[in-house]
Amino acid sequence: MATVLLVSFFVLLLINVPVSFSLGIASLLAILWGGLPLGLLVQKMTAAMDSFVLLAVPMFLLSGHLMARSGIARDIIDFADSVVGWLRGGLAQANIAAGTLMGGMTGSAVAEAASTGGALIPPMLKRGYDAPFTAAVTAAASTLSVVIPPSIPMIIFAVVTGVSVADLFIAGVIPGILMALALMVTAWALAVRRGYQKGPRPTFSSIAKATRASVWGLFMPVVIIGSIRYGIATPTEAAVVAVAYGLVVGMFVYRTITVRQLPAIVLESMVTTGMVMLMIAAASLYGLIVTREQLPQAAAELIMNLTTEPHMVLLLILCVYFVAGMLLDLGANIIILVPVLWPLTQKLGIDPVQFGIVTIIGLAIGLITPPVGASLFVTCGIARANLVQGSRAALPFILALTAVVVLIIFVPSVATWLPYSAKQ
Repeated sequence: MATVLLVSFFVLLLINVPVSFSLGIASLLAILWGGLPLGLLVQKMTAAMDSFVLLAVPMFLLSGHLMARSGIARDIIDFADSVVGWLRGGLAQANIAAGTLMGGMTGSAVAEAASTGGALIPPMLKRGYDAPFTAAVTAAASTLSVVIPPSIPMIIFAVVTGVSVADLFIAGVIPGILMALALMVTAWALAVRRGYQKGPRPTFSSIAKATRASVWGLFMPVVIIGSIRYGIATPTEAAVVAVAYGLVVGMFVYRTITVRQLPAIVLESMVTTGMVMLMIAAASLYGLIVTREQLPQAAAELIMNLTTEPHMVLLLILCVYFVAGMLLDLGANIIILVPVLWPLTQKLGIDPVQFGIVTIIGLAIGLITPPVGASLFVTCGIARANLVQGSRAALPFILALTAVVVLIIFVPSVATWLPYSAKQ
C-alpha cells in the first residue's frame, strides 16, 4: 500500500494535478489496492473536518479579505514607510516592516507576496532598486505572514498534532520579530553595498499623520493576540472578533466596503476555505495509510541511525523542509510531512511548540529557496526579474532567516518562553 500511495501521489503531482486531489486519489488507489472498505474514505474525510479548531480558518480568511478590501493594507504600508523609509534602502525596509505589521492578514505567504508586491515593487523599481533585489526582499518579507499570528499554517499544524493553537500563535511573536530584524539588517547591508539611497527623514507630524491613518489596522493584531494571550478568547473566538472588527472598520470607518460587495468577499473566502478543508480531508486518508504502513517508524529509525541528538535531528528536519518548500505549498507540506516526523520528535523529547515554530519557519523559507520557491516565483513575475537572478539575490535573506530558525533550534526559549509564561 505504501508504494502505491507514494508513487501515485508523486506521479499525479508531476502531471500538475492539484495537491488535494493528488492526496485523495493516491489514498483511494492505496485503499483499493489494500482491500480496505471504501466506507472508510467518507468516514475519515468527514471526521477530519469535524473540528472546532478548524472554524478559525474561514473566519481568519474572511477577516483578511475584509481588511485587504478596506484599504487598511495601503495605510499600513504608508505607516511603515514613514517610520523606517529614511533608512538606507528605505523602501526595502518599508517592505519588510509592512510585512511584519500586516502579519497574518492574508494567511498565506504566497498571497502576501502577491498583495504586498503589487503595492511596493513598482515604486521600488522606479526609485532605482534593481529587479532581482526587489523581488527577493518582497518574497523574504512574505514569510513573516505565516509566523506572526494569526497564521493558517499554525492552525493546520495544531490540527495535525494536537498542539494548542493559542500556544503556537503566541510563540510566533518573538521569532517573527527576530525574523523581521534579521531581514532589515540584511537589506541595510545590501543597500549600503549597492549604493541605494535613504528616503527622506520623517518629521513628527508625518509619522503622526501616518499613525492616525493606520491605527485601525495596527490595532487589529493587538486585539487578536491580546485576547488570546490573556485568556479572554480562544483562537476560534478571536477569529470571529477579527471578522466583526474588519467588517465594522471597512463599512463604517473607511467606508470602502458596501453591502453589495460582501457576497463577493464572502465567496472569495469560501473558495479559499474550500481549498484548505479539501486538502485537510484528503490528507487525513493519506495520514491513515502512512500510519498503517508504519512509515513514521521507518523514518524515525532512518534518522536515528544517523543521530539521536535532538538539535541535530531538528537540523536534518530543517534540511528536509527546505527541499519540500521548493516543491509544495506550506500547508500541504505540513499535512504530508508532520505526521511522519511528529512521533520522532516526541520520542526524543523535543518541545512541541518549538517543533511547530521550526516547522512553520523552515517550510516558509522553502518558499523563497531557489530555484523555484513559490513566493519568489510570484515576486519575480511582478518585478519582471529573471528567476535565476532573483534566486541569487534571495540567498542573503535565506541565510538571515536560517540563522533565526537555527537559533530557535539551539535556544528553544526564543519560541517557548512567551506561551509558557502566559500559563504561569
